[in-house]
Amino acid sequence: MVVRWSMTSKWLAVPPGQQCAATSPRPPASLRRSRRLCVSGAQSHGSQTASATERSTAVAVGAAAGALCTANTAMVRHARPARMRHVATTSRSAVALDQEAPPEDAVVKIFVTKQRASMTVPWQTQQVESTTGSGTFIRRRGGPVDAAANATEDGEEAQVQSHNREEDTGSTDLPYWNYTRVEEAIAHSEGDIVLTAAHVVSDARDVRVQPHSRSGESPGKFVARVLAVSHDCDLALLEVLDEECFQGKVPMELLGPQELLDVQSRVQVMGFPVGGDYLSITEGVVSRVEVVEYSHSRRPGLALTVDAAVNAGNSGGPVVDPSSGRMLAVAHQKVIAQGVENQGHGVPPCLIWRFLYGHAHGKPSPLAGLGIFMQTLESTAHRDLLGLSEDDTGILVRDANQARGVPKNALQAGDVLMQVSSYNVDNLGAVEFLGHRVALSAVQDLHFLGDTVRLRVRRQGKDLELQQPLCPPTHLVPRSLYYDSLTMRLDYFICGGLVFVPLSADFLEQAWPNQQDRPAHLMDLFWREVVTEDRMEVVICLSILADDVNHGHGTGYVGCPVVESVCGKSVSDLQHFAEQLTCAVHEQDFVKVDFRMSSGPYTVVMRSADIPEADRRIQDLYQIPALTSLVLPPS
Repeated sequence: MVVRWSMTSKWLAVPPGQQCAATSPRPPASLRRSRRLCVSGAQSHGSQTASATERSTAVAVGAAAGALCTANTAMVRHARPARMRHVATTSRSAVALDQEAPPEDAVVKIFVTKQRASMTVPWQTQQVESTTGSGTFIRRRGGPVDAAANATEDGEEAQVQSHNREEDTGSTDLPYWNYTRVEEAIAHSEGDIVLTAAHVVSDARDVRVQPHSRSGESPGKFVARVLAVSHDCDLALLEVLDEECFQGKVPMELLGPQELLDVQSRVQVMGFPVGGDYLSITEGVVSRVEVVEYSHSRRPGLALTVDAAVNAGNSGGPVVDPSSGRMLAVAHQKVIAQGVENQGHGVPPCLIWRFLYGHAHGKPSPLAGLGIFMQTLESTAHRDLLGLSEDDTGILVRDANQARGVPKNALQAGDVLMQVSSYNVDNLGAVEFLGHRVALSAVQDLHFLGDTVRLRVRRQGKDLELQQPLCPPTHLVPRSLYYDSLTMRLDYFICGGLVFVPLSADFLEQAWPNQQDRPAHLMDLFWREVVTEDRMEVVICLSILADDVNHGHGTGYVGCPVVESVCGKSVSDLQHFAEQLTCAVHEQDFVKVDFRMSSGPYTVVMRSADIPEADRRIQDLYQIPALTSLVLPPS
């Protein structure tokens, strides 16, 4: 196995000497230097070539370290029973099936042909590449089922248990909170459904699924289509229409949304990592439950940390509770850092069920938030200044962001946020959730975009009850360009040979794999700025395509200056900028674009009459299919 560093590393908030990598491999030939661990070409010991192994890994931005998406495991039949918080009742029929069909029979290998977007040449795509990952068969095709047929014999006892769980968790307003079977979330499916990680199938052009086989069998590869994807929590659903694929297989059951194993509970990680062609099973324990940075979406989310071996190729595979044979997480990344070992991460059951329910009911997949800047209140002097007693706990709201088209935020700067739903917030911004102390964002992530949550705040000495709709992220520089799509959405606009694009984390990562090389003026915008009514995007000049019309302003890369105004008018986003610039070309003798560079202000001036002919000349010379990806009004 040949291992090299590729250019696709994630860079967000990575402490010195630490790296993060996501499990699905991806090393474009043009990007060969980076922190993402990827597997290439031939392997040692005569293993098969890279087309059957994961070739790329997405470098994660860990709050304290990086994370590599993958997973593998060794099945232990007689593992000690796992300890669990809020365990839901398991049907007897499921237990009987588990005795006949080992859980590893539901694990599949996923073969993906990808073609990624090019951030630096936005009208082109990168070369085609092949990657592999893992997945789990979770639902057989068919319509709704009678849930009563799978209920426990003592229905009254089950109702009491469910009621007690609701009181414990405080999440009774979540429609999926008491689900125990996938059929409850997805009532009907035309094909068999496979659960995997979003980064395994992102930018896919072709997806094939190969079920796990026992000795003497020769499993085929079956065409699959991407049914749903949630990039924020790194989950995806595949649908396989060929009935032969899972003939004789039993879907793996999931732990319920209220179930989280205790720390040190035994777990097994199953999948198809690098180093071989067959199923790998490794064993370990749950070592931590906390909010971590998801490498694929660059967003914090609740995750289970396990010490079982997790390697490239395991992304999307199941983390299994050996005592019940049920899935307790989807392996999706691991920490890569000097001095760090055996820290793999998995997406927990509550986020998996949120994703399944959201897909079936048309809910938006992005994770939402309160749209505020917060500060901890560990300082006793600060708490005394705010009039908080020793029994009062909460965090300080420093600012409430307000984006265009979003309802006015009920929170104000200076508020002390003390409770979200029924979860009390401590002075460090943590809550008690399913028996674990986790960051407040874990509670927000249970809801959907637009849902209203109940808040209790201390404002100027008075306790207030508020209702706050959850809003989308308010970063001025978006952390991901996937949104709800399988592929990235790239916009660009070319005028007079100047190439304009919106600034994004994906662009920064691809253009400058080494975080230290990124321009300071862009990084300042990335870390500090949020969207406002007047500014929704950062528009930058990506490069200048040399021509007489722009002579004297440089060629190629010119430092990515940020657009400030066009002919004295400020710009809101790329669409607004393109419309203003097009209008100026037709109405004024000269076009003047003001920029802000790392070295200070800069202005580009071009003759309006020369631009139309120059655009045609540039498009032909540089073989550009279209001068913009935008839809502009008729000139």
